[in-house]
Amino acid sequence: MKKFSDYAVVYDITDDLERAKVSKVLKDYGFRVQKSVFECRLTKAEKENLIRDLEALKIKTGSIKIYRLEYTWKPYIIGDKKGQSPDDDTIFIV
Repeated sequence: MKKFSDYAVVYDITDDLERAKVSKVLKDYGFRVQKSVFECRLTKAEKENLIRDLEALKIKTGSIKIYRLEYTWKPYIIGDKKGQSPDDDTIFIV
């Protein structure tokens, strides 16, 4: 059984072309939760591939950060709770 971890990938890039390239790479690894934030469920090998793919872009006008997420407690949602979160009782296979 493969072991997965969840990650938030956040980027702040000023150049439109570079930003589009980052977004295109991230769509192959996870799903967008905000304009410049993706959540990804990855194995160790997939995380290494993601890092390799992002480094290959040679971003010059900003930065990309990858944070490991811990889900030891259910998130507390403030604001509009009408829409179902993709984290609510859903299994993702990436």
